This record gives sequence, structure tokens and C-alpha cells, in this order.
Amino acid sequence: MSVSGEEGGRRSDERFGFRIARRGYDRDQVEAYITRLREGAAPAGSVAFDLVRRGYARGRVDEVIAQLHREAGSPGRP
Repeated sequence: MSVSGEEGGRRSDERFGFRIARRGYDRDQVEAYITRLREGAAPAGSVAFDLVRRGYARGRVDEVIAQLHREAGSPGRP
């Protein structure tokens, strides 16, 4: 039996669905950035997140943000 929010034994965030990595992007920073993107308020320039213990897995966050930028027609990338 698996616990809600787990994928293959690894926890994932329930709100955004990103896997929690041993070392990854700061979750609060990622969530705030994606929320702004979804509201149409993407900051200019490239984005950078702090690396922290138990942060979001970087690869998937990069993919999602790149997709959101493509959909919005903006050039920013993590």
C-alpha cells in the first residue's frame, strides 16, 4: 500500500506534483515563481532557485517552467 503523495517510495508535493529530492530547488521559491507564471506575471530575465535539502527535483521543475514559458510566449528559463 502506498502513502498519498508518494511515487515509487519517494515523496512528491501534493499541490504541484514535483518529486522531493535529497537536494533540489527551494520549494517556496519554485511555487511562488510558478504561481506568478500562471497568473501571467513572469519576471523578466532568467530564473534561478536556491539549492536546498529536500527541495524539488530539478529536472522536472525545469521542464514545467520551460513549458509554461513556451505557452506564455516568454523567453525565461531556469
